[in-house]
Amino acid sequence: MRWSRIALSTLVLSTLFILDLLGGGAGGANAATAAAAPPLTLVSQTQWVTPTAPWYSLDLAVAPGVGSASALHVDVTIYGRVSDPSEFQQATDSGTTSTPDLSPLAKVDDIAVTAGAGGQLGANTCVTVLPDQDTTPPPSGATGSCPANGPTVTLDCTPGGGLCDDVYPVSVALFRSGTSSSSTPVSRFTTFMTYEEPTVATSGTGGPLRVSWIVPVANRVNGSSGAAAASRNTTEALIAELAAHHTVSTTLSVSPATAADLSDNGGKTGAHALDQLSGLASAGSQLLAPSFAAINVSAMAGAGLATEIPLQMARGTQLLHQAALAPTAGSWVDTNPSLSSADLTNLSAGLSAVGADQVVVSDAALASVNDPSGFTLAQPFSLGLAHGGHIAAVTSSAQVDSRFTAQPGDPTLAANQLLAGLSFIHFENEFKPDPRGVVITPPASWHASPAFVGTLLSGLANTQIVSPVTLNQLFTIVPVGGNGAPATRHLQTGPGVGTGTITPTSAARILADRSALNSFTAAVSGHAPELSTLGDQLLASESDTLTAPGRSAAISAFDIAFTQTLSQISLAVERTITFTSRTASIPITVLSSAPYEVKVVLTLQSDKFTFPNGSTRTLTLDHSSTSVRVEARARTSGDRLPVDITLRTPDGGLTISHATLAVHSTSISLVGIALTVIAGLVLLVWWIRTWRKGRHHRPRAH
Repeated sequence: MRWSRIALSTLVLSTLFILDLLGGGAGGANAATAAAAPPLTLVSQTQWVTPTAPWYSLDLAVAPGVGSASALHVDVTIYGRVSDPSEFQQATDSGTTSTPDLSPLAKVDDIAVTAGAGGQLGANTCVTVLPDQDTTPPPSGATGSCPANGPTVTLDCTPGGGLCDDVYPVSVALFRSGTSSSSTPVSRFTTFMTYEEPTVATSGTGGPLRVSWIVPVANRVNGSSGAAAASRNTTEALIAELAAHHTVSTTLSVSPATAADLSDNGGKTGAHALDQLSGLASAGSQLLAPSFAAINVSAMAGAGLATEIPLQMARGTQLLHQAALAPTAGSWVDTNPSLSSADLTNLSAGLSAVGADQVVVSDAALASVNDPSGFTLAQPFSLGLAHGGHIAAVTSSAQVDSRFTAQPGDPTLAANQLLAGLSFIHFENEFKPDPRGVVITPPASWHASPAFVGTLLSGLANTQIVSPVTLNQLFTIVPVGGNGAPATRHLQTGPGVGTGTITPTSAARILADRSALNSFTAAVSGHAPELSTLGDQLLASESDTLTAPGRSAAISAFDIAFTQTLSQISLAVERTITFTSRTASIPITVLSSAPYEVKVVLTLQSDKFTFPNGSTRTLTLDHSSTSVRVEARARTSGDRLPVDITLRTPDGGLTISHATLAVHSTSISLVGIALTVIAGLVLLVWWIRTWRKGRHHRPRAH
């Protein structure tokens, strides 16, 4: 088992290396460049401001090399509440060249930049937030309170009625001394202040927004290399953050290859990470049943590879079980925004193959509906499939999900922007009678960081307006068609995902290779780790992350490996033998260096010979050599009479080895001898008669 896991890790590493050669390396370089920290970053902030704790604090970091502390200062501007999705998007996307398109509520200028421990530069401020002029702030000195006589912002709203609840953009800018906020800043970003009145929406409402975070737990590289070790450390740090916030329900999407890599190459820390994952599932988080490789079920079904999908699922689940993880089947996540009505038949077949009864799709893949409310889609629905079929579905929000990768150099800011996005969805109408819920799914390019994960989990744990749930819990708690939302939705029109990068040629090669591998596997006794590795290699060639050339290269790599496996079994026959009699035995030896027992069928075929005892033999190859003699009867004599010898699997689906034997037959048959004698006698009689007649007609001598 351990050998197969190590081989699996090596396989995944090889696959990623192929991808890197085909362009992944450039992408990785770009990601590294984009992840460089900007001049001004967010270290921490108050995530939720409440009437009993109305203090909003910001802790900032200034990158080295920007300038001395005395030459810099920070300005903070708090803007009015966001009223619609477009305003939220504009405020979120505002950066160094723009500010939120809203009216400012308060400004805190000339915040000093100071040098901390080790000479690191930073700045901080704390603002007391009051709903109106008549509200008296709590006394200072409480935990988290701002210093007395500090800056104050008034929201100009009536407390207790839900008019203060909302998200408020906060623009933070770094300037050089001697410049003003009207000048171009050295750096700028927009975060949010969320004001929460916990007692407003209580009875008669759906309560907090249910949020199911699908967390990908996957190494970018597997194996024993330095890059693999670094990737494994990142995964272990992610798992540690999840374990530290184990009370926050999440939905874990664990890569089977990563689980195997943690077990085989992670040592004690890897084993501990697997224990933590198991503990998270026990604490209430959900573990999704995975496919072995990241696949697109619609594309695979469209390419004629629907039969491969259950194999993907079975192998993925098996590897998680080997890592002592217990996944839950029944859910599938497909957030491809290009999914459309053109994919319905293939999508239906794919979802059936994975055994899904509920699915997550991107809101961008749905056909628009006439919803005058304009609210974010936050209710499950019945998704129409082919032939009148339906499946329970929920959407992920493309706008919220974009926050995962929007600020790679400032993960704390990105996490707070994401939390603000969830808060905004709740505040769209917090008085709805039915529960509402959304799913958040990081893009494939997301690189998890402890700062992002810790910030997000802490925010989800410390609020009454957002409630973290598992995917199964969301489908159970949030009603289909609740709050007047459409109970049935359909996919958009468009070309769809089609077969993706699976060309007809690649699909045909995969099916042929699967047939050959199945045939050989059936001939092998017991469990052969080498065959499991070959199976994994074939499954990996179906990954949706591969380009068409990459897939072709992966299939070719499997073909080479499978051919090498078959080459362990060969025919050892003399290329030429001589028959000195009409009937003789043909000696055949089968060689096997395979570390397992194999059953094969030996077949001889020739139009110059018959085989009195049959032309086939079933052999069990359990030694390095297995010999057999097959009786043959020559139909004629001659030189280099051909005999074809073939080794096949018992089901006849695979030819393992083939050889042609040349037989030199010097034997003469009894029939041939009899015919020769008869011909000789006839000739002799003819000659005698001819001689006599000639003598009778010859003239006599006088």
